[in-house]
Amino acid sequence: MAYSVIGKFMYVLHGLGVSDMAAYIWTILYGNPKISTVQANAFVINNNFFQGIPPEWIDRATMYSLAYQNQTQESHDFRLVKNSTFRIKYLHSEQDENSSLEASSIFAPLPNETLVVCYYTYSNENTQYEDLNLTQVNGTLCTHINVGMAFIKNSSIVISQSLNNTLSNDMPRLKTQFPHLKFLLCIGGGGSLSDGFSDMIRNHQSRKVFIQSLKEVLRNYKLDGCDLDWEFPSAYNRERMHFSQLLYEIRQEYVREKRAYLLSVAVAAPEGIALFAYDVAEINKYADHVNLMSYDYHFYTKGTPFTGLNAPLYARSNEHSILATLNINYSVNWWLKNGLERRKLIVGLPTYGHSFTLINPFNTAIGAPASGYGHTGNQGFVSSGEICWFLQHNILSSLEYDKDACSCYASSANEWIAFDQATSLACKAKYIKMHGLGGAMMFSLNTDDFKGICVEGKKFPLIEVVYKILKKV
Repeated sequence: MAYSVIGKFMYVLHGLGVSDMAAYIWTILYGNPKISTVQANAFVINNNFFQGIPPEWIDRATMYSLAYQNQTQESHDFRLVKNSTFRIKYLHSEQDENSSLEASSIFAPLPNETLVVCYYTYSNENTQYEDLNLTQVNGTLCTHINVGMAFIKNSSIVISQSLNNTLSNDMPRLKTQFPHLKFLLCIGGGGSLSDGFSDMIRNHQSRKVFIQSLKEVLRNYKLDGCDLDWEFPSAYNRERMHFSQLLYEIRQEYVREKRAYLLSVAVAAPEGIALFAYDVAEINKYADHVNLMSYDYHFYTKGTPFTGLNAPLYARSNEHSILATLNINYSVNWWLKNGLERRKLIVGLPTYGHSFTLINPFNTAIGAPASGYGHTGNQGFVSSGEICWFLQHNILSSLEYDKDACSCYASSANEWIAFDQATSLACKAKYIKMHGLGGAMMFSLNTDDFKGICVEGKKFPLIEVVYKILKKV
């Protein structure tokens, strides 16, 4: 593919320290402006550990932008592990082979309802989220709430003091008020929060320690299951293979103990990551559902110095080659073609946007050259409430809706923001419903308008739009 050559060339330029030249070449090619601690248990640590950790989306966004540069590098290892039948037989221990459990008995069943999975990040992990307490969440708008983020150290689950407080105090109160809700612990996340996966999955013993830790956490906090958010497995060191084995062993333990715990995974949307990170057929066997992180397709980096939509539903007519793959529809079809059942595919929809600083304030088109993040938000990450404030307090702001992509963007002076609002999310929810997919994953409760800034008194308006369409309210 032509992009592979271009990507490798840009990778070399970055390696030589001439990232500005790489950015310039990208702009020429694609940026057309017109167009408590024990080994087997989870342990709680002081919140100071988290100081300095950047928002998880920043790390995911960076990995998305670099994924295609690593395709050729990983292809050799990928060929060694792509045979899933061989892999599972090879990894199962003798104890597994002698188990009385039938293989089919540990397969995860299909969801029997349309899901609206809502992510919640506990207070104090990021000051941008500190105002939302879990007890303030409208529990009628979600079927599942993934609470995070926990991480892994020495093969055991680590829970911060703030997360411990959320799970011990706030979650039980919300569950009492809304007994239909399922609560899952989200383990991992962007950047350093996912570091512990690589060491944990390498051998049977370390995975066993992790699973024991997981069982302790689920039991102690009375959780309904876990969501594994490893960003991202690699073909190197057989991580792709061992991740599938981890899912198998977790599911096997659930069945052995006759527990109805849920097991979900959060996965990358771009093909360039997913192809090397996941064995889709194996994930389909053992995960109850899969949360597709179908957002962060476009954002500012030095390698992509132009505006773009955060979560376009379809490719725009002037997008070709790699750019034509960076949209929800392409990602959904890639996962389906590679073996994921429709009812298990939960499409990620963002309640936030990305901001850019325009080089030319008179060029406000999608693909316009940008010099950096916008002033609004945190390093380009803009919550729904901040977007409404931006539109309400900039008299000369303009709001555009791209019908092809079912996405919005707004601009004022040299600031440009890509985001979703009620109209665009309704379009995407109808797509999910029309194609018989498993539901929507909303990222996140924290970045929706939980204060009622956009429309006075109307809280969580974006999630509400999606819920009403999918659940026929």
